[in-house]
Formats: sequence, structure tokens, C-alpha cells
Amino acid sequence: MAIFKPTIFQDISGSVGNVTSYKVGKTQIARGKPVKDAQTPEQLKQRARLSLITKLRRRFLKVLSVGYCSPSGKVCTNCFTRDNIHKVNAEDTENPTVDLLTLSLSGGGLRLPLIEAKVDKEKRRVSFQWQQQPLMPSMAKEDRLMGVIHEREEKKSRLVELGTRGTNGEKEWPLPEDWDVNRLVVYGFAVSENGQNASGTLGLLETNGEA
Repeated sequence: MAIFKPTIFQDISGSVGNVTSYKVGKTQIARGKPVKDAQTPEQLKQRARLSLITKLRRRFLKVLSVGYCSPSGKVCTNCFTRDNIHKVNAEDTENPTVDLLTLSLSGGGLRLPLIEAKVDKEKRRVSFQWQQQPLMPSMAKEDRLMGVIHEREEKKSRLVELGTRGTNGEKEWPLPEDWDVNRLVVYGFAVSENGQNASGTLGLLETNGEA
């Protein structure tokens, strides 16, 4: 609370932001409103979950626009948060965790593709292999198959277009020089030819160990 002698703002009352001004007799008083903050254990957990999801989302911005079939950052944010916030363990609100292999980077009505991946640590490259799938209402031979490589320490991701669902195939992707081959997470998903529909996300592999 503050008591002051007004000059141009005499006899004012009301609120601006979190400050309320009123007059008692000849005295002008300004009082700050209490700021609401998360207090209950569940509120603190939800804040921790959202904080981690927001940090993770920033690592996959280009991937999400393809995986959620929208150029809108707001749409991608909402979809990524909706699909992943419940996967965060926030029992320790200071250090929330999530299994990166379970992250959803895409979503829609298409069926999951048949994609596998492996990492050659000596040659520093990721190899993808995929299998042809039979044609069904939720699968088309023209569906585009996508691979995603995420580096946990650099907090960077790359989207790699692999091929189409209608053929068998394989593709290799060399790692950037500054990426640690022991800190990778690899994903896969499918997108329709026109980019308007997608499948869920496959968590393919995660590398660990000392360089």
C-alpha cells in the first residue's frame, strides 16, 4: 500500500492493472492486488508439465508443421500439448521427466507405417528401412514416409523424407559433425500425398552410452 499526494490525478478511484486507487478523506491511497499463483500440489505439477512440454515443442517446430498438417504455430502447439502433456511425470516438480520415445510429433487418421531404423556409430549415420503396405482406406501407396532424428544435447531435430508407402525402401542420413551419436532419438510417421492427413508417431530407437 502507498499513500501519496496526487497532482494531475486527483480524486481518482478504480483499478489499473494490479493497482487499485481510492481516497479516504483527503488521502489518496494506492494498493496492489494480490497476484494469484499456483499453490496446490496439482497446480504445481501441471505448471511443471506445461513448462517441459513447451521446451520440447521448440525442438520440433518444423517437424510439427508436417506432422500435424498445419502451418499454424498455434494449431501445432495445441496438438503437441494435447498429445503429450499427460506423458510427463511431474512428481518432482523441479525436475519433470518424459520418455522421449513416447512423444507424439504427428497425428491424424492414417495408419502407422512400417519403418525401422538403426544407427551406425562408427560411420555416424542413421539408416531407415520401410516396407510396402497393402492399400486400405486409411493407407495409400502415395503416402509419404517421414523420419525424424533428434539430438538431445544440441536440442535440435531434422525431418527426413524417406519414400512412399507403396514401395519397399531404405535411406541413410549422415549426422552433422556437432551431433553426438550417443544422444539420438529417432521417430517415424506417414503423411498423405497432399499433406492434409498424417499417422501417429513411431518411436523407433534411442541411443545412449559414452562417446
